[in-house]
Amino acid sequence: MADLVPVADDIKIITLLPEHAEQVAKLHISGIATGFISSLGTDFVKALYCAIAESRYSVCLVAVQDNKVLGFAVFTTNLHDLYRSLIFRRGLKFFPMLFCRMLSVGTAKKIFETLFYPARIKKMNLPQAEFLSMAIADEARGKGLATRLVRRGFEECAKLGVKELKIFAAVDIQAINNMYKKLSFQLAGQMENHGVVSNVYVARTDHFEHR
Repeated sequence: MADLVPVADDIKIITLLPEHAEQVAKLHISGIATGFISSLGTDFVKALYCAIAESRYSVCLVAVQDNKVLGFAVFTTNLHDLYRSLIFRRGLKFFPMLFCRMLSVGTAKKIFETLFYPARIKKMNLPQAEFLSMAIADEARGKGLATRLVRRGFEECAKLGVKELKIFAAVDIQAINNMYKKLSFQLAGQMENHGVVSNVYVARTDHFEHR
């Protein structure tokens, strides 16, 4: 699929490295402002992306120009295994960051919903691989960068043996739903998480090869 406006040649899509994590965290919080993860603060989101990037069950990409992160996209090849690796390898680091927030009943409930999320997904007979998150900086929107990140992520997941993955998009975020529909991703149903209803799409990792 051709970009609407050519992306500048000096915008490179590379693997997310630890030095990108803080910018990615801030971009996540500004771009996915209503999400539960964003409510946990920059330090937690930064640590989370560092941990995900280190996992062998993830594909983490950033679009960088002059050392500035203009966008990112994160995928997992197996959601259940990713969660296990994060909990067993990083749980002790995450716990102090979450402890005070867990004193809030509402926040504690959302944390436990997040922990049991893979089990809920498994019952829906959906692919274990998942497109977890993406955000694009305001100044980089409308240039096809999101499609470029998705395409590259699909290619990397395919190299790891993933044939299909699932994608969630909150029903009230029309722009992202329109993008997935334009890309002809298949709507597989809906799911509620943290009080937010999302459309669930499924796409093959070779999707762009047939467009």
